[in-house]
Amino acid sequence: MKKISLLLLLVFFVPLIHMDYSKSYETLSFIDEMVSKHKFEKSYLVEIFKSAEKREKIINSMNRPAEKKFSWVQYKSRLISPIRINNGVSFLQRFLPEFEKAEKEFGVPKEIIAAIIGIESSYGSITGRERVIDSLSTLAFDYPRRSKFFTKQLEHFLLLTREEKLDPLVMKGSYAGAMGYGQFIPSSYRSYAIDFDDDGIRNIVTNPIDAIGSVANYLSKHGWERNATIAEALTKNDVNSNFKTSLSLKEPDALELASKINLPNKKYLQINFEDKEFWLGHKNLYVLSRYNRSSFYVMAVFLLSQEIDYAYRVKI
Repeated sequence: MKKISLLLLLVFFVPLIHMDYSKSYETLSFIDEMVSKHKFEKSYLVEIFKSAEKREKIINSMNRPAEKKFSWVQYKSRLISPIRINNGVSFLQRFLPEFEKAEKEFGVPKEIIAAIIGIESSYGSITGRERVIDSLSTLAFDYPRRSKFFTKQLEHFLLLTREEKLDPLVMKGSYAGAMGYGQFIPSSYRSYAIDFDDDGIRNIVTNPIDAIGSVANYLSKHGWERNATIAEALTKNDVNSNFKTSLSLKEPDALELASKINLPNKKYLQINFEDKEFWLGHKNLYVLSRYNRSSFYVMAVFLLSQEIDYAYRVKI
């Protein structure tokens, strides 16, 4: 009986054993590259990776994204809820001058910016509980399927913390290492985050004003067209089975439209959600997919933005 109890205790505590990333071959190779390429102090990086923890929960989350767990109807109802719409209106009203400034400067509608922030972080209330160093170390060194991508994000993260004078052991985000109101991954943070309130700091983690400008800047840099249509609802009778750029979404396939779209004046895609809902997506819908390639995600952003805009107009 004692042996069985001891065995159960050992099994129970195995996941809690700390893995010292600073001693693994992959991490040491990465450290050497960061020292050579970016002139980091080796001892500094070794100390960081001594503190980094492997998180099995992160790997499990990567293998079960929300888009794969839910049908389109379920996914839509979860994200486009009355509370998210109402909170979106409140968020928009609270920072209306900043939203209007972003819309004027970048051409991105304020309701689109609000919808993205609403879906990504519930308007800044849920920005992630995982330490970014843990997320990115786990995915770079213990998630072979996407190791290359997350090793690059780990590189960007360490550069970001050096550039912005941030503590890499304190920064928190999603299980995939995304941070702040708009859930920017490190490479996006470095490339598209802006100082929108002119305080000298690019802070999209706790500063909603910088986040508003940064989301708008991201979409603008990816080709957002000012005052252009995003998507149009179709009926089943409108669907053209011969339309070369059609896509049937019985599963949440990635919106990889670039190779499918090659039209002289309009860029659009016919979308079929489970033979129940039909849309014609224009170029700006494709631009939204540069933020997140899930077709479920981009349509949820668009539909939430419409609801926020309508509710906001009713209140004013």
